[in-house]
Amino acid sequence: MPIELEKRFGFLISDVGRLCGKRFDDLAKSSVELTRAQCRALAYLSRFGNVNQARLADLLEVAPISAGRLLDRMEEGGWVERPANPNDRRERQVLLTEKAEKTLDTARRVGDEIAAEALAGFSAEEIEQLISMLRRVRTNLSSIVDQ
Repeated sequence: MPIELEKRFGFLISDVGRLCGKRFDDLAKSSVELTRAQCRALAYLSRFGNVNQARLADLLEVAPISAGRLLDRMEEGGWVERPANPNDRRERQVLLTEKAEKTLDTARRVGDEIAAEALAGFSAEEIEQLISMLRRVRTNLSSIVDQ
């Protein structure tokens, strides 16, 4: 009996994420000077504030060494700063620069355009319900995963 992937929650969530990511890459080429991974890093820093490299790697779901390389390129480009943590000099904090803050607005506009495309044909009420349900799903999983 074949698995009906179109009815599998995890598959659909993953596939929607994949498609949104590809669309972001297409739209961002002309307006954002950063890769999708770099934009994600900025978005997480904007959401969670200054975090250390290990926490950012966890949020990005990459190995700490990969996050370090990503941040090296971002620091060279003036997108982030990585001062030592005053309470633990072995640890580096990651801070957004003013340049990054300005670019985040552009990246958000790209994200808004993708959301409008993805949600075309949905009523405002349906969009609100979908967002609310996805937030509940995130809360449910966060309570298990982020313990």
